[in-house]
Amino acid sequence: MRILRLLIIMAIALPLHAQILLEENFDYPAGDSLRAHGWNITGTSTLNTVLVSNAGLTYPGYPLNSGNSAVLQTTGQDVNRGFLNNDSVTSGSVYASFLVNISAAQTAGDYFFHFGIATDNSSIFLGRVFAKLDNGNVAFGLSKSSTNATVLPVYTTTTYPLNTTHLIVLKYTFFPEATDDSVYLFINPVLNSSEPLPNLAHSTLTTGSDPLVLKTVCLRQGSSANAANLILDGIKVSRSWSMIVPVELTSFTASAKGRSVTLNWTTASEINNKGFYVEFAKKGSEFREALFIEGKGSTTEKNDYSAVIPNLSYGRYEFRLRQVDFDGTITYSPVVEATILTTGSFVLDQNYPNPFNPSTTITFQLPEDADVSLKLYNVMGQEIKTVLNKRMTAGSHSIALDADDLSAGVYLYQLKAGSYTSTKKLTLVK
Repeated sequence: MRILRLLIIMAIALPLHAQILLEENFDYPAGDSLRAHGWNITGTSTLNTVLVSNAGLTYPGYPLNSGNSAVLQTTGQDVNRGFLNNDSVTSGSVYASFLVNISAAQTAGDYFFHFGIATDNSSIFLGRVFAKLDNGNVAFGLSKSSTNATVLPVYTTTTYPLNTTHLIVLKYTFFPEATDDSVYLFINPVLNSSEPLPNLAHSTLTTGSDPLVLKTVCLRQGSSANAANLILDGIKVSRSWSMIVPVELTSFTASAKGRSVTLNWTTASEINNKGFYVEFAKKGSEFREALFIEGKGSTTEKNDYSAVIPNLSYGRYEFRLRQVDFDGTITYSPVVEATILTTGSFVLDQNYPNPFNPSTTITFQLPEDADVSLKLYNVMGQEIKTVLNKRMTAGSHSIALDADDLSAGVYLYQLKAGSYTSTKKLTLVK
């Protein structure tokens, strides 16, 4: 018996998405200003525009490692970018992860990255990330907002090498009271694990109250006396630690064979992954759950998965993965499709269109190879013409019927295939 197959393949460049607020890989021509690519000026300075560099950064296991990077000098323009779709965060936590490589720093130190409340804001900066020179290396620092002689940034006691790519994760958490929000900094965290303890934390304001909303990330070029020279890449903003290195699909396929569909998917990395609920729906219907495939927890290794959905009827189907973390976070994959071309039985469909003039299409399904005849009769049972008479392979077949030479009226068409016989009416109008 000949097998009919349909294979649909999706190459997925992005991970399963949930709660992603921004991804920035600086995938723009080297030498371009960031302001030409969706970034806004913070303040009024136009000196030393933030430019794109072709020196893209990479970090083992971190998914945003393509494209170029942004160059931050000193005594220059500051820029910001709003979250996707003008989104915002007003409660819970928000995380911003990025790669940074510092070539030079000053002992006084200054901040170079922070959250903002609006694209046109030039004074309220939250979650400020600092860098300063410390015995030939760099120490990273953090403050909740502005600093003064009594409210200072906190710095790491551990120092990190210059001219080395580091992964930084900034976390801002909203709390109910007016001044109790807190910020946290993670430096080179282990990616294939749940959220670790932060390297730094800060929660003190110099004045005023905590913000009601966060809507942007900002890059800052401080003074030459205080600030670092660096390149920055791979910014990702999300509401969940697990989305820093989420379940990252590299492929997802659906292949139909007979009345079954086989799904295959591959992950490049997983974190906190309980597993996948496989869901399917006939085209245009609601998704329903088919089965559960256990995940690999947290890993940066490649993993292959497969699942088979059996006993499907003829038609077109959609499939997706509902990925669930151990903390209950749910994300959905893109949808793939497959068509069941055989039904497991002989089927003669109603012609379409009907009524018709002058031609119509007759479709039928064969579960196996068979000798097929398709004939047209008048209502008296007299044979008018043989439309088809030959051996055909298993699967779905469509035959065009041209009735130019027939008079208007009702006719019968009959399919015979092996021991199967089916007769239906069609109406020709002129």
